[in-house]
Amino acid sequence: MALLDQFGRPMQRAATRDLLERQAVATVGSVRSIQAGHPADGLTPPRLARILRTAETGDATEYLQFAEQMEEKDLHYAAVLGVRKRAIRSLELQVDPGGKSGAADELAAMTRETLESAAVRTTLIDMMDALGKSFSVCEILWEREGKGLRVAGLEWVDPSWFEFDGTNGNYLYLRDNAGPQPLRADSFVIHLAKAKSGLPIRGGLARLAGWAYLFKNYTLKDWAIFLEAYGHPLRLGKYGPSSSPEDRRTLLKAARQIGVDMAAIIPKDMDLEVVPGATNGADKMYEGNARYWDEQISKGILGQVATTDAIAGGHAVGKIHEQVRDDIRDADAEQLAATLQRDIAGALRRLNFPEGTPLPHISFPPPESVDPNLMLDLMERGPKAGLKIAVSQIREVFALREPEDGEEVLTPPAPPEPPPVVPPAEAPPPDARQVASRQADPDGDSIDTLIDELLRDGDMQRAMEAEFGELLESLARARDMNEVQDILAVFRDAAPGPVLDLLARSTFAARLAGETGAGIRD
Repeated sequence: MALLDQFGRPMQRAATRDLLERQAVATVGSVRSIQAGHPADGLTPPRLARILRTAETGDATEYLQFAEQMEEKDLHYAAVLGVRKRAIRSLELQVDPGGKSGAADELAAMTRETLESAAVRTTLIDMMDALGKSFSVCEILWEREGKGLRVAGLEWVDPSWFEFDGTNGNYLYLRDNAGPQPLRADSFVIHLAKAKSGLPIRGGLARLAGWAYLFKNYTLKDWAIFLEAYGHPLRLGKYGPSSSPEDRRTLLKAARQIGVDMAAIIPKDMDLEVVPGATNGADKMYEGNARYWDEQISKGILGQVATTDAIAGGHAVGKIHEQVRDDIRDADAEQLAATLQRDIAGALRRLNFPEGTPLPHISFPPPESVDPNLMLDLMERGPKAGLKIAVSQIREVFALREPEDGEEVLTPPAPPEPPPVVPPAEAPPPDARQVASRQADPDGDSIDTLIDELLRDGDMQRAMEAEFGELLESLARARDMNEVQDILAVFRDAAPGPVLDLLARSTFAARLAGETGAGIRD
């Protein structure tokens, strides 16, 4: 079976001696230089349109440099893009064998050890650089280990050193003075972050945020000019018709000096007034426009604005929108896991294992979310209903560790001591009403009679089993807290059952018997 690269093209296995040498390095006089351009300086709409169109036709150098500058010049774009990049760090990496053979287990263990090493784990953020620029490239640093090779680390490579094929826009090549060079097999981790379908170079978030960045920049420049003209108080000097040119120069110097060190002297017959600037709310127009573009950038990158911008009801809305961010995070994690499986696990298999060894499954499972209040309620009611709850799961939900021997722990308060027993006083003789009540109900109190009859006839037991039996069985079969929440939600919304009706009718009968002196069945 032929080996395929990340673009589905057949490739030849590289020689070991070639893998031990880097391919994507900067050289003197080469097109691969550490010096970069700054196309965002003096950016205009026609120039931005040209940069984006040129990137589509094969030369994405200016676009990639523009995306880099956006992260350096726009604080809001850098913040929200950084949040999305770092969201992957909150997930646990999981590597499972792709088969049941010993080789599959060994490959999964080697892959797990590689990805959990500090040299590789810290470069996950470099791979997520593809979110803004549509792709990222990290070169694999190999080193010998016995008869095989192991990954010593990953080195991020400037994306402007690469170019897409001008014919199909999908194949990636290394730029070189001699022309585009194919990438060596098993030497690179190429992550494509597709924010949208289409050409890979058009899938980056920088292309989406570029226009917002441009218009916001115009707003900030206009705002700065406005503040320069109207944000400072006006120093107004007044001189009389008899003042000499020297007096006027003195007054002008004083007016200018007040704006610098707030101290000046003028002749006694002259007047110098400081007039405060009057903006009439015009400054809010610039602030509102800048805030608007910030919100659009937040929507484009995080899918919402509640957790990044101050809005009404921010906390409540943010809790809802946090789930949208989780959806985006999980989608990014799924794409990254596929890249790691193809370029890391695939390279380890080709260089150290037989060809038929199945690749391990790599994933970033999202953490389980449990409502602590619901968990506390379930801890109180679940055991009474027959539900078994593992103590380890409770500790995991509340992040509680096992206390060490001799460590002080919380204990329930001691129950209050029972009151001293007082011998009963001699009961007074019953009055006529008590005697009549006992004659009407010789077995005792009406409530006691009600309870005895309910238990004796079995009506209550049958109603309880019919209404709550399915609930208890469902809770016993639940595998995690999410299923418990779903089960309780379904039964919480159900219509009242026969138990409530039976209790209501029995209570009414007992009340009636107590008022009339008749028996329950009467």
